Amino acid sequence: MIAKLKKLMREALGEDQGSESGHDLRLATAALLLEMARADREETPEEREAARAMLERHFSIERQAAEALLARADESLHHAVSLFEFTRVLNDTLTPEERVAVVRMVAEVAATDGNFDKHEQHLLSKLADLLHLRRAEYANIRASVLQSRADARK
Repeated sequence: MIAKLKKLMREALGEDQGSESGHDLRLATAALLLEMARADREETPEEREAARAMLERHFSIERQAAEALLARADESLHHAVSLFEFTRVLNDTLTPEERVAVVRMVAEVAATDGNFDKHEQHLLSKLADLLHLRRAEYANIRASVLQSRADARK
């Protein structure tokens, strides 16, 4: 019974004890979303809320689990040397299509305010490279996210 509860908690928080780097798929994704929220040196409540909502939707987790995951991601980012430790997990785990979906989520956090500043553009480009996306895929993601935000404002 205790073992089942522990397993459920690990799954809810996105922990994967089989990950040799200490970063699992959920944690890596959350870290990249948070890093984008901070790319312009200011994490707004709207950006954090967007990251939380995306984690809930993408991983089918509840609000509390998403918030706990963001807190763990925050701590992991504080100790991280580079983003490679997070992108490596995604490259090792996800298909190319799934990596495109993660970059789209990151772009959506960046576009929460309706545009991409130069720091957000740089980070998005860097993540696309680290996740082995083609330039055309990156450009399409960026354009479609901006168009979606513009359409939502109408």
